Amino acid sequence: MPRIVYAACAVTLALGMFFMFVWAPHPWGWEGFDNYHQLALAIAHGQPFPTMEVPWGYAYFLAMFYRAFGDHPVVPLLAQVALNSLVPLLTFVLAREWFDARIATVAAVLAGLFSFNTVYASTQSSDAVCTVLYLLAIWAFVSAERNVSRRPWLQYAITGALVGIASQFRPNLILVPILLATYAVWRGRSRRSLAHAGVVLGSSALVLMPWVVRNYQLTRTILPTSVHGGVQLWYGTLQVGPYLNDRSANPRKVFESPAFDYTSLSDVPIVVTAQQWCDFERPERVWLVYATDHDRTERRLPPVRVESRGRYTFEIPPPHENAVVYYYFVASWNPRFTPREIATPLGGGRTPFVYVVSDDHLGDLDVHGDLLDIFDVVRLARHGAWHEPLPFADAMARAGIRDERDAAAALIGVPSSMHASVVSSVEQTDGAVRLVLADGSSLTIPRRWHESVTDLTFTGDLAPTLMYSRVSLRALADATTREELPPALRCAQFHDVAVNDVFYRREPQMMRRYSALAFDNIRRDPTAFVLACVYRAVRVFVVWGSDRPSAAQQFSASRRIYMAATAASLLIAGLFIAGIGTAWKDHRAIALPLALIAYIQMTLAPVLTNMRYTVTIQPLLFMFVAAALERAVRTRRQRPAVTPPALVHSAPAQSPTRDRSGP
Repeated sequence: MPRIVYAACAVTLALGMFFMFVWAPHPWGWEGFDNYHQLALAIAHGQPFPTMEVPWGYAYFLAMFYRAFGDHPVVPLLAQVALNSLVPLLTFVLAREWFDARIATVAAVLAGLFSFNTVYASTQSSDAVCTVLYLLAIWAFVSAERNVSRRPWLQYAITGALVGIASQFRPNLILVPILLATYAVWRGRSRRSLAHAGVVLGSSALVLMPWVVRNYQLTRTILPTSVHGGVQLWYGTLQVGPYLNDRSANPRKVFESPAFDYTSLSDVPIVVTAQQWCDFERPERVWLVYATDHDRTERRLPPVRVESRGRYTFEIPPPHENAVVYYYFVASWNPRFTPREIATPLGGGRTPFVYVVSDDHLGDLDVHGDLLDIFDVVRLARHGAWHEPLPFADAMARAGIRDERDAAAALIGVPSSMHASVVSSVEQTDGAVRLVLADGSSLTIPRRWHESVTDLTFTGDLAPTLMYSRVSLRALADATTREELPPALRCAQFHDVAVNDVFYRREPQMMRRYSALAFDNIRRDPTAFVLACVYRAVRVFVVWGSDRPSAAQQFSASRRIYMAATAASLLIAGLFIAGIGTAWKDHRAIALPLALIAYIQMTLAPVLTNMRYTVTIQPLLFMFVAAALERAVRTRRQRPAVTPPALVHSAPAQSPTRDRSGP
């Protein structure tokens, strides 16, 4: 049997090499996806890890090879193909613990021939390396549980450390230490088992601590893995009902873009960047001037960093509460310039930029009526339809905004002389007002409104621009903002102004926003979300292709490959279910492997799901498949032979024996 297992490892290695150098059944090249190649090169050149979108594990794995061998993707791929060849062996040693040597051997062969990890080992994807780490962690845990009388503290510590590292390859594994610790306590039911559980949790936390500390220093937010969970959950809430397999068709996807420039990070400085294009001369000094709605006193800040080609970075102190921040730039030039100080915007303090700090992701953040925005369009339409009070009516009147038609035109950027041509009609019923724009797109405003932008309905192309457009009302009313500088001084103004656009501000903010959008979707139709989760809990084990580029990756021969993968994954899923029944009848100790498999289902079902996310536990599935196959073979061998009916009827009749000894 060991020879068969080693042969399965060799087959895995050979398949990995074939997929690398001859033909790969995936559309990616060696550099894979998720930009790991670029991240690893940056790390190898001594740069800090530049994102929170993905955890650090796989990027540092690649960077280790790039640092030693240079920019040669083939080197780390060879390493991970070699690591992946251990999967059949690890499958065998684990299956032998829960089943027997025969089933373990069959499971190893299945893993060697059919593991999807081998496919992903030929491209820069974290799956294959993560699977090896994960299986090693489970092996260490099972070994510790078996040798509990020998004080296996080191094995429990290794378990926690390996799972902690694995979660930096696949973030949904972050709670596996809790699962293993719970299992240890449930199985042991003693103080010692509590101590062992504590070792697993402690070693895992210790591995995660540097990453958590780094993220907290940057964001004042505890982020143990990545920020990608927010958008994945939102995608999952879009894939419900009729959009179960294609979130891109769900009209609620339009709410991805925010209605305001804002952040919910109130305890960190606000990072403002801006560009000056004057190559012929640099200003003598530049400042960012800011005030808040809590303190109207204007304060000047010098730049904290000046980069080449006139890129300036400023940091506004954290407000530590919800606030509206008003800011503009001032550049001081030498005396031959007129004017000597030039503000951006030109109106300076009269028409400043507006930035909001708030944890209300879906409501009206323009609390002082500084901007013309989608909420003003809604209130103007409701005022016209149902005579509701109109906040900030004076400010809008000074800006020339009389009704929803003017507001929509101003947000789209149409000159006032053409305002009437933007909205082609306003349709009113008892329950809603519908604005139809010139291109046929529309905005529907329900009468029952909860002051949330997600209560609105947008269709078409032009109408959604009303949601994420905003204009300063003071700028619209201030004629000086329409003045132009002489051509020689236009470059003196700041351009490409961005607030909190650095990754350690942008990414955690988007995580919070996507989470708010997701919970809003769930609140609106919880039943559809629950049904979608149940569907995805099963669907996660099946490869499901599509002809739509928005639903599945398209590549050469993708239809045939998807069909083959669907058939294979359905077969595996069916045999897996049969294997559970077989193991149950044979009284196997399968609580832990089933818990590990169910954990993946529960953590993936609420989010955007595809079968690739389950390859980490595919070796565990193969164990149950092997149990089903072994039972089928054993049953066939034990079936009693049946005598053919023809032979039964042709046998000579036996007459009873008579005693011939009488007279």
